[in-house]
Amino acid sequence: MKKLFVLIASLVVLSLVGCSSISTSTDYDPEIDFTKYKTFMWYAGEMPADDELVKYPLVKKRIANSIVKSLAAKGFTEGTEDNYDFVIIMHAGTKERMQVNTYNYGGYGYGGYGRGGWGGGGMSSTDVNYYDEATIVVDMVDAKKKELAWRGTATGIVTKSNLTQEEAQERADNVMGKILADFPPKAGD
Repeated sequence: MKKLFVLIASLVVLSLVGCSSISTSTDYDPEIDFTKYKTFMWYAGEMPADDELVKYPLVKKRIANSIVKSLAAKGFTEGTEDNYDFVIIMHAGTKERMQVNTYNYGGYGYGGYGRGGWGGGGMSSTDVNYYDEATIVVDMVDAKKKELAWRGTATGIVTKSNLTQEEAQERADNVMGKILADFPPKAGD
């Protein structure tokens, strides 16, 4: 049963993008002049077998399409094998998380000084919930330096949904748009 849930969770890794519950972050090398970046290439090497995007190539393709759309809107184009400014590497993973909530009910009391203070007890209840959290990472590697120049991530809770292909692509576009909103970083950011 757990394997089935992991399969469903992985297939809907982009369903984490119920959008409002997504947190994104970016980081970059301040020594890189991003204004010189015009063209990109995709990483052609092997990715680890446990990468969620390796396991689900259709989801990977959807994300790649979204990245290309976001970058094209900013004036970037795909380079050639001989001529490119940065390499894009994307990967994703899921992790099971636990959330514990304790609720206190009732209770009354009177706290006196010295002897004679009294009070009544209340009740408490604790709920434990397990959920999967997915993270998508987009790395931009400087072609000349062969070093990480920029990283963007999106993290959110995986939810099951029955999206059409168009809706799934729209969600992917939304998430990648959020991740790439700060790429390239502006001078002084």
